[in-house]
This record gives sequence, C-alpha cells and structure tokens, in this order.
Amino acid sequence: MIKLKSNYWLILNYFGYFCAYGVFVPLIPVWLQSQSYSDENIALLLASAYIFRFLGGIFFSGKIKDTAYLPAMLRNLAFASALVILMIGISSWYWHSFLLIFVLFALFSLFNGAGMPLQDSLAGIWNRQIGLDYGRVRLIGSLGFVIGVVVFGALISYLGDSSIIWVILSLLVVYILYQLPTPSTLPISNQQTAQAESISYRQLLSEANTRRLLIAISLIQGSHGAYYAYSTLYWVSQGIDLKTTSLLWGISVVAEVILFFFASKLFKHWNITALFTLSIIAATLRWAAFPLLDNLALLTLLQLFHALTYAVSHFATVRYISAQPDSHIAKLQALYNGISNCIAVALLTALSGVIYSYNPTFAFWTMAAFALSALLFLPKTNCGKVTEIRG
Repeated sequence: MIKLKSNYWLILNYFGYFCAYGVFVPLIPVWLQSQSYSDENIALLLASAYIFRFLGGIFFSGKIKDTAYLPAMLRNLAFASALVILMIGISSWYWHSFLLIFVLFALFSLFNGAGMPLQDSLAGIWNRQIGLDYGRVRLIGSLGFVIGVVVFGALISYLGDSSIIWVILSLLVVYILYQLPTPSTLPISNQQTAQAESISYRQLLSEANTRRLLIAISLIQGSHGAYYAYSTLYWVSQGIDLKTTSLLWGISVVAEVILFFFASKLFKHWNITALFTLSIIAATLRWAAFPLLDNLALLTLLQLFHALTYAVSHFATVRYISAQPDSHIAKLQALYNGISNCIAVALLTALSGVIYSYNPTFAFWTMAAFALSALLFLPKTNCGKVTEIRG
C-alpha cells in the first residue's frame, strides 16, 4: 500500500471532494432543468438533499469510535457517492421518474454529505497531532471548487447541459483515486475511546455558547440558500451566459481561498464574536444588494463578499471547535455541518424557492433578513479564548 504524508493526503482529499462539489452545487439545478423538472421540483430536491446531508453527517460521524478509521471511512463514502451518481446518470437515459431521482439524490446526499464534517474532524485532530495548518490546507479545497466551477463549467458549456452528471462522476472517480494511498500518520485522539463514546449530542448542546454559535452560524450559512439554488438560474434569466456565471462563482471562491490563506495571521487577535459580527454584516449587505445589480463589474465586486459571508464564519466556527476536547470534535463538526450547512440551508432553500417563483428579488431580501437576525445569537466574547489554529 502506497503511503503519503498526512498533510498531502488531506490536501488531495479536500481538492478532490470540492472539485466535484464545485460542479455539483452551481450546475446540478441546470442539469435538473435540462431533464424537464419544474422549478418547484428542483427546489424540493435541493432542499431535501440538504436534510439528507445532515442525516449522513450525524449518522456516519456517530459511527466513528476510533479516529484511526477516519481515512477509511472517507474512502468508503467517496466510492458510495460515485456509485450513486452513476445510477443517476443511467436512470436519466431510461426512466424519468421524480420519485426515483428523489431517492437517488437522498442516497448521494447521505454519503457525500458525511464527507465534509469527517474531513474537518480529521483536520482538527491533525492540527494538534502533527501541527497541520487548517487554513492553508482548507484553501486547497476552495481552489478545487474554483477549478470545478470555472474549468469544468467551461467544459460543460461546450459539451452541453446533459454532460453535467457525467463530469461530476468523472471528478468523483478522480477523488477516489486520491483516497487510495494511506496517510503516513493515522489520527490518534488524546482521549480514551470510552470517553468519546460517552459524549452525546445532547451533552454537547447543553453548553450555552455552543448553542448560540450553532444558531448564529446556521442563520449566516442558511442565508446562502437562495444563492446556492438560484443564483445561476437568476443570472441566466438576466442575460448572463453560463460560462460567465461559472466565472462569477469562481471569483467568489478565489476570494475565499485568499482569505483562508491569510486567516490565521489576519484574525489572530480577533475573538469569535467579532468574526461573527463581520460575517453577519457582510451577508446582510450581500443579499440585499444581490438582485439590484446587473452590472458585471459590480457583480464581480459583490462576489468577493463570499470571503466574508462564508469563509470568515466557517473559519470562526472551526476555530471554536478545534479548541474543544478531542472526544467532542467529530460530533461538534457533525452538528455544525448538519445544522448550519444542511438543515438551515435546506429550510431557507425551500423558503426561497417559494418566494423566488413569486418574486426573485424578495427571495434574496428575505435571506438578508435572516442573516441580520444572527446578531441576536452572537456567541459570548469569552468563547474566543481558544487555542490558535496554526498558520
């Protein structure tokens, strides 16, 4: 079995995962539309997918009793994700059934959705164990997303919308190949396995600051629901071609990459509360302005706000989680990913779908209101007293 330095193994893992995800998130609504599904059905599929991503994250994170098995779990989930995408592609040739596509989307979301919190759990453990720099490793994932959305988005604009599902499958196969080597250092928790097993989700949620943080991050991340589901369709309706929309998505993630690179030094003296406040203000301004701008230069400038609306809040949350005992990290990551990136996004995606069909502008303004409401749930300043994420 080929061995690879653990930080390089995780870099490839992030890159492969997010390269495929960079095609899936912005372009799967376009593929569904090409398969003649209605806007309402697309909204239902996307919203329910986030729910199943949550369930997958909670279920598979709960199965981790020994952190040494994290790499193997990620490998198995990658294979299962690719297999389901293959089934979706084949089914599109022979059966046009909403029930079938719903079931397959649910399965894909269960497997693929679990990968994100498990990756971050692994990064958090290796941050302590081998001094891994989370910010700089994670930015490779963002770079993968950029390549997925820009490079493969351009390829899809040439091949046609029907190729989207096959491009995603190809990228998932590459992701599996990246998983084949064994990391040189297996993750080892400082805590006893029995203690890890005794930590329940209820116990984790009993801490007031953790609850406030999860509510705040859920409102911030959930406010991206309309953007994830409808930005590409909205821009196309405004006369912007698919290749340009891919570039707009890419610009937002490039901004995210740059922020992750400098985050540890840039925010070294910022506490968690200050980071959340910055992200909330940026998200409110971003979604309020989103439907008002039709100038490409101004849209490009607005896309840079993604570094503040997504990356800053994500960095702050991972910083908080990484400061917790090792036995808490996997389940806290699952709660964070499941509640904020799945349930909150699912609910607000569904809500935005209803409003979008009535008035697209109101859909984005509603997201701005939800982002602003996160100010009511800011975690207390003392939760900023955490161990530094190396960088």
